[in-house]
Amino acid sequence: MHVPTDGLAEQLCEHLMQTFFTVWMGSCARCFPTPTMWKTSQIMVARWRHHSPVVEWWSRIISTLTSRLLETMHGPSFPQYNTNHEELKLVQNISNEQIAQTWFRMLHIISDPVELCNSNKFSKSPLFIERSLKSDSFIDPSQHPCLRMLPYIFLKVMKGISSLVDAFLGLSSEKKYEVTYPNILMQISTPITPTNTRKSGKNKKGSSVPPKPPSSPLPPSTNPPTPTTTPSNKVDMHPHPSPLRPHVNTLLHLLGGWLFDAALASCQFEQASAYEGRSRTPSGVLASNLLTAPPSDMVANPMFDGSDFPESSDAGRAESCGALCRLVCCKRTGEEILPAYLARFYLVMSQGLLGDSRQVTASILLNSVNMMRIDLPGVTCLLPALLTTLESILPDRDLQYYKPYVNTTELRRASIHLLISMLPLPLHYNTMEIEEIWPPSVEKLTFQSTRKRLLDLLIGSLQCETDAVNTQMILGALLLTLHDSALFESLGDSANGSPLGVVQPNENEVVPIDTAYGLFVQVVNLVSQKLDPWKSDITVTLSALELLGGLAKARINMPDNHECRRAVHELCSYIVHQCERPPPHHKRELHSMIVSAFHTLSIWLNEHPYLMKNKECLNEVLEIIELGVTGSKSRVAGSVVMKHEKELNPVSMRVLEAAEGLLIIVFEHLGGFPTPCTPSTTCSLLDERTLLSHASGGHDITMSEAVKRFRYFSLHNGALLSLLEDNLGNEQEPVPTVTMVIRGVSGRKVWVGQLRQTPREDDMTPDSYLTQHDRPSPLLDREIPTKPHYRTFPEEVDNIPLVNADVSIPLLSDVPDPQQIIEILNLGKLIETQIQYDEEVTRQVNATPEPMHGCNPLPPTNEFQSARLLLSHMNHLTLGSVKANVDERRGPDLVMLTSSDPCFATDLLSLDTTPSRHHDTVFVFYVKQGQTNRDEILRNVSDPGIPLHPAFGEFLLSLGWVVPVATHPGWNGRGSSGMNSAETTSDPINLNDHPPGVFNGDEYLLYYADCGTEVAFIVPRLPPGGAVEVDGEESRPTMKLSLDLSATASVTSQESPTSPTNPTNPSLPRKKPLTPRPQATPDAPIALVWAETYDCFESFDVNEVVADLSLDGADLKIKDPVVIFIHPMECGLFRLLVKGQNATKGGVAAPLVSGMVVSRRGLGGAVRMTCVNICNRRRLGSDNHVPPHVKRKQAINEISSKYQRRCTQPDFYTSIFTEGIMTSSNNNEMLTAQS
Repeated sequence: MHVPTDGLAEQLCEHLMQTFFTVWMGSCARCFPTPTMWKTSQIMVARWRHHSPVVEWWSRIISTLTSRLLETMHGPSFPQYNTNHEELKLVQNISNEQIAQTWFRMLHIISDPVELCNSNKFSKSPLFIERSLKSDSFIDPSQHPCLRMLPYIFLKVMKGISSLVDAFLGLSSEKKYEVTYPNILMQISTPITPTNTRKSGKNKKGSSVPPKPPSSPLPPSTNPPTPTTTPSNKVDMHPHPSPLRPHVNTLLHLLGGWLFDAALASCQFEQASAYEGRSRTPSGVLASNLLTAPPSDMVANPMFDGSDFPESSDAGRAESCGALCRLVCCKRTGEEILPAYLARFYLVMSQGLLGDSRQVTASILLNSVNMMRIDLPGVTCLLPALLTTLESILPDRDLQYYKPYVNTTELRRASIHLLISMLPLPLHYNTMEIEEIWPPSVEKLTFQSTRKRLLDLLIGSLQCETDAVNTQMILGALLLTLHDSALFESLGDSANGSPLGVVQPNENEVVPIDTAYGLFVQVVNLVSQKLDPWKSDITVTLSALELLGGLAKARINMPDNHECRRAVHELCSYIVHQCERPPPHHKRELHSMIVSAFHTLSIWLNEHPYLMKNKECLNEVLEIIELGVTGSKSRVAGSVVMKHEKELNPVSMRVLEAAEGLLIIVFEHLGGFPTPCTPSTTCSLLDERTLLSHASGGHDITMSEAVKRFRYFSLHNGALLSLLEDNLGNEQEPVPTVTMVIRGVSGRKVWVGQLRQTPREDDMTPDSYLTQHDRPSPLLDREIPTKPHYRTFPEEVDNIPLVNADVSIPLLSDVPDPQQIIEILNLGKLIETQIQYDEEVTRQVNATPEPMHGCNPLPPTNEFQSARLLLSHMNHLTLGSVKANVDERRGPDLVMLTSSDPCFATDLLSLDTTPSRHHDTVFVFYVKQGQTNRDEILRNVSDPGIPLHPAFGEFLLSLGWVVPVATHPGWNGRGSSGMNSAETTSDPINLNDHPPGVFNGDEYLLYYADCGTEVAFIVPRLPPGGAVEVDGEESRPTMKLSLDLSATASVTSQESPTSPTNPTNPSLPRKKPLTPRPQATPDAPIALVWAETYDCFESFDVNEVVADLSLDGADLKIKDPVVIFIHPMECGLFRLLVKGQNATKGGVAAPLVSGMVVSRRGLGGAVRMTCVNICNRRRLGSDNHVPPHVKRKQAINEISSKYQRRCTQPDFYTSIFTEGIMTSSNNNEMLTAQS
């Protein structure tokens, strides 16, 4: 067979191998070969295997046999191994009993495939040397042209073995992140000039002819493949093996020897003495670079000799390392791998990561994304090697050295996966030492010393990253790391009572990045600078804004608020820049980014209200609100435009609504959240019914009766005023009192106003001011009146002689015209008449003997029109406020409503149940190992006798506060919620005596709220009795579960199914139903699954678990749900998987992305933040979503339009003056009667 490459053997090899394997498979089906024949064929194939067709046909046949073997072992449920249909015909006649024997013998018929990487194994064989000596034209055996094909053949055989590993794991149908090997194909196709010939090189005729270079043994159709140009848009890169796969040890027993040997082919190990004089920096970096200057005392691998082809085995090594990584990373939860295999695996990984073969390094990184998060014992020994490798990849923007082999975007994504899985290790293990496997070091490396390198690498990777999916992963990791650092520092060191890692920098000193404050400064600066380059990518921008919003919630000890002020300034600048972009750029995606920026700005102001004390910050925020509402600023380029002169031309209605929402927060909630009513409500819990019930001594009053005692007005800006002119039974201070129930876009507020004449701090009581004081006694002794002589001028004037100027003005009787003469005569008559009247009065007084009484003040009034006074003082009761504004096409500013309509109270209750914040619902499930049945899953939290993970209860309590549903005024995960006060109470719960299913929403639930969002965490459970047995078989009860999922979506809830405004309620007929408000499309609910085993995410189906949960009497069908799987690791950390998000459509919500590893202290907060961000993104992407304040404004306008009292302006004022007195008197009489 050892003839020139263009000889007969090379030409017939392909057909010979096809004939051989076809005949052999036929003999296995008809007459199974004897062991002797198998041994003979093994020897012959071992001699032929340096030819490419031998390995290629062996790979095809063994793949076909493997497909049949898997079908025989696991049945049709196992993932099908795709093979050629023609080869499948060769083995279809082999019986199931013979298929296993045939497969095992055919697997080993090629002997040890690792020998294909060593050319000396063939060149020094006796047969090879003998054939070379007999040939006249061949060079030295080691330079034989066919040996140049060995790297390619070694790659082929390792690809075949790698495909077997994938087949047994059930990964054959999944997308593979492959490494291409162009170098090996170029090396094979380059001819080699002979350097050592046995003959003189002369032909038989004696002429000297230069030897003809041998032709390339590479098949002409083989071209160097190129890496995939389009990377995947999925965050998740980990393999999804079949649950029926064999154990890792089983496959390692079968194929591990070949894989380990192939992975270490041509490797050299450095002696331990070479590192004795080598030291590490405090961060753990070797002082000298092993890769650039290898020491001279390298120990060669005794199994191989890599001197022939120092780079020839890299391609095969890369395939074997990738197969080993996929195999080990498919370890089941709790599965143990033999220590010998782990030791060899770690040695292979360290050699591959620290070696100089970029093909091997890329293959390891692409196939080992799960290596640090599958509880491998001792895997932290690879942390230094991994960190060193990632430092050479992530900060490199171009990765020119890796482009020929892999898709650089996928390589960076795999590196980011490894990085985010290592981030919690320094704070988790803290000062523990890292046991390195290779190379050994004298100075011990601790986990804490690697923290700065990890954070620098994370920041550097964000600066260089250009892919949207990778950038979202880094942003989420930054937010999670920052919160974990802040929590770690807040807990502090219990031994000395000082926080760990809290460093207060001096002036002009750089803040260390390994502290929470230092990382906060770095992230704020970097993300603020990156907002403008990311403006065209909505997914990255939303993640960046969520990161900034999460930074605002981090509890960090900040020496000053300069960085917070900078963050607010950058957000405002970003909004201005986006709003001022040219009209062609104004699309839905742009407006969504602006709305998200307004939401992030509101989070910063809520968490840091002291920023509004800064005059510049306050002015900047108000200008941004003005820009969002009107579309322009009042101050532009030095010119000032008055507010009333501006035209409303907002960027879009969504931006307008977002700006209005921020305005409401600034003026109503800033610095006032949480309210005295706890965070469960931002509104007052009082209404007309509770106010009158309190005034009447606790008597129950219906809402229909209560509204008749109030006077209702509507304001044009979207507010309803309910006025009660009564002191609510407060007889201690009988002063004019008015009680106002204000229903606005932000909720319901109750105010009580009193018209007081004395300050509350005055010692004098109001009665003392109302008491009539004694007047002085009148003087009864009268003298004889004398008639005084009145002069116009003093007497001295008469002695002054007149001059001509004194007579220059003529007398009145000398100059008037006839008309004036008549007027003068009339005036004279009036004067004469008044004189006569005064004289007559004087005469009568003098003739009366009784004296005239003194004047006394009028007694204080007991009837007040306090409602009229209030409206007048608030400038609502004016001549212009009750007239319609025809020019602006709007009605009057003040409208009186008719409260006597029987449907008025019903619509008020409907308005009160309209939420003022977003409502989200999250369901929590607990799945044990191997559970897929709905009843089994729900029973885990229903039966107190079932043992659960110790951290599960702690995780639940970290999601929110425990609230009793009966007294909870906020969102409860059902369709009924709102601002109504509770009437019943429930006993406190002892969590030690109840299973987690007590939070199913019937009596208790877990609740969290901030200024803009309410979240209800519900743990569904089986009802009492659960599954019952009927005739020995278990069946489900006919009744539905009591859990109501009517508003399980993250969209704000609409009117409650049990609301009195529901037209389907027959007990409350509607005279004329209001126009239906815009209904939002229900978003997919969020489910949290605590999985004891990580593999359960493949079999968990939300629709199966909630199959019997009712939705308004109908079965619930969830479409495209978002599920967050939480898997507790043995090391104390938690592995996360987010299922249901699309990284390119809608983006990945921060901070948790699939593959993250979270610490125990930050798990609850990170999960809750992710749930809220997911719901916000769903609302942002919905075309039908209506913000809560807009929904309430629409409801108020509908009520105003429906119950407006149509009357003229005189009738309006008449009712204002008359109905107030009547209503106040009726209220006093009713309250007195009820008391």
